[in-house]
Amino acid sequence: MDHPWIFYLLGQKVNLNTLIMAWAGMAVVLTLAWLSTRNLKVIPSKLQVVGEGFFDVCRGITMATAGKRGDGFLFFIGSLFLFILTCNLMGQLPLKLISIPQGELIAATGDINTTSGLALVSLFFYICFGIKKKGLRYFQHYITPNVFFLPLNLLEDVTRPGSLLIRLYFNILVGEILSGIALKSAPYVLPSLVIFLELFVAVVQAYIFAILSSVYVSLLSDDHH
Repeated sequence: MDHPWIFYLLGQKVNLNTLIMAWAGMAVVLTLAWLSTRNLKVIPSKLQVVGEGFFDVCRGITMATAGKRGDGFLFFIGSLFLFILTCNLMGQLPLKLISIPQGELIAATGDINTTSGLALVSLFFYICFGIKKKGLRYFQHYITPNVFFLPLNLLEDVTRPGSLLIRLYFNILVGEILSGIALKSAPYVLPSLVIFLELFVAVVQAYIFAILSSVYVSLLSDDHH
């Protein structure tokens, strides 16, 4: 994998490769969402069918982890899943064949800064959603079963997003590296096999990130927790 395309903004390094791919991913998701919902009909068009299919998948994730309560945070889990899935898929060929001044257009989720940001957003959301649902009772779980468990319960809040970002980052990064090696060593046959595997990994990793985030939100907003 080539060196990243870096520029400086207010004295801070910014990875332009990641920035381009992240914004492109958001643009793709928003465009598809607009196209599939702009003219809803009882007899759906092909794009509406695709949109409804993605909605069913996203709702299936929240229903599996929280039942009907999951509808309260469906918009967040669905957005998270679709954005990660799009970014993962956009890291595959033929984008690798596009020449840019420096580096290459790898998946935005192949940058630990992106996965860290997604994990922190997930952490922030499930804490805020828990407080919204339970009020100050939310903080009671930190001293359950007794106050001596406070450090462990706080540590749990750190390790949850940590496991999410590490799993997603390394799986996508390794796939990017393998695809790059395959492209250089056997330009016609081997890359196709690697990319086929990576497409599967891209979908699975997006699903795992979304369903674990949904589990965490469900646990911390459950009245019995």
